[in-house]
Amino acid sequence: MKTAARSSWNIPIMYLSSVMGGILFFLPVLALYFEESLFTTTNVAIVFSVEAFCAVLFEVPTGAAADLFGRKKILILAYLFTLFAIGFLYFGGGMRMFIIYAILNAFARSLSSGTESALIYDTLQESGQEKAYKKTIGTMGALWPLGASIGSIIGAYLARNSLSSTISWTFLPVTIAFFLLFFLKEPEYEKEDHKNVLKHMLHSSKLIIHSKQLILIFAAYFIMMAFGESVHLLSPLFFKFKEVPIEYFGWISAFSFGLSSLGFYLSNNVSERFGNKKTLLAVTLLSPIFILIATLSTGFPLMFFWVMTSVYFGIKNPIISHLLNLEVASSKRATVLSVNNFMGQLGVAIVAPFFGYLAELYTIQTAVQISALILMIVPVMFVFVQSKD
Repeated sequence: MKTAARSSWNIPIMYLSSVMGGILFFLPVLALYFEESLFTTTNVAIVFSVEAFCAVLFEVPTGAAADLFGRKKILILAYLFTLFAIGFLYFGGGMRMFIIYAILNAFARSLSSGTESALIYDTLQESGQEKAYKKTIGTMGALWPLGASIGSIIGAYLARNSLSSTISWTFLPVTIAFFLLFFLKEPEYEKEDHKNVLKHMLHSSKLIIHSKQLILIFAAYFIMMAFGESVHLLSPLFFKFKEVPIEYFGWISAFSFGLSSLGFYLSNNVSERFGNKKTLLAVTLLSPIFILIATLSTGFPLMFFWVMTSVYFGIKNPIISHLLNLEVASSKRATVLSVNNFMGQLGVAIVAPFFGYLAELYTIQTAVQISALILMIVPVMFVFVQSKD
C-alpha cells in the first residue's frame, strides 16, 4: 500500500508533462523550415525518413531497457535527448545538422514510446485499477495534442517573423516537462531476473511470433504509419501546393491536434458503446475517405475534411494500445509496445522517401491521394482482429 500511495501522483505528473511536451512551436512549419535550407521535397522527406529509420534501430532495445532498468530513468533520459535534438534543429542550416537532429530525436522518441504506456499501466495495476487503462491512456493521449494545439497557434504567428524563433521558444515548455519527470515514482512491476537486453528482446520476440493478434495489429500499424504519417509530416507542403496562406497553417495544425485530443478523450466511451473492433473498422475506413475528399477540395472544405481525420486518429490509438496490453505480461510490456512502434517507424522510413519522390514526379496532391487509397487496406485487416471488449 505504501508503494501504491507513493506512485499515486504518477498519472497527474504524466498528464502535465504530456501537455508541456506537446508545446512544440515549430510543429506547423517544420517541413517549411527544412525546405528553407534543403530546397527540395525529396530532401525534406529524407530527413524524416532518417529519423524514422533510426527509430526503427532504437525502438525495441530502448523498450527492453525500460523493462529491465526502470521506466522513470528511461523517461528522464528521453526528454534530455529531446532537448539536445532541439538544439541541433535550431542551429541547423544544412543536411548534416538536420540529420543529427533526426537521430537524436528518434532516440528520444524511442526511449519514451512504449515506456510511457508501460508506466501508466503498471501504476494502475499496482492499485488494482488496470481496467481504467484505456480511459487513462486516452486522456494522456488527449493532452499531448492539446499542448501541440497551443504551440501550433502561437508557432504560426512566430513563423511570420522567423521560422527559427519557433524552435528557440520550444526550449521553455520542453525543459519544464523534463524537470516534472523527476517527481515520478517507479511503480512495482514484474521484472526479469537478468539485465541482458538482447536476451529480453529474444524472449519477447518468441511471444510475438506465437500471437496472431499481435502480428495482425503490428502489420496494420505498419501501413497506417507508413502512409498516414508520411502524409502528416509533409502536410505543410501540401497546404502550400493548395495555396493556403501560411498564417492558417497554425490553425490547421491546432485544430488537427485539438480534434486528435478530443478523439483520444472519447475513445473509451465510443469503444465501450460500439465495441473495439467495430470502432477500429469505422475510423480506419473514414480517415482515408476524408483525406481523399480534402485533396479534391479547396479553401474551408479542404481544411475541414483534413482536420477531421485527426478525430479518427485519436479514437483508434488507445484501442490499439489496450488490445496490445491484453496480450502481454508486465515484464515484457514496454518491449512489446515498442515493437509496435518499431513497425510504425519502419513503415515511415521506407515510405517517406517514396512519398517525396512521387510528390516531385507528379504532385504532392497525387502522392497524398495514392497514400489514402493504400490506407483503405487497414480496415480489411482489422476485420480479422479479436475484439476482446
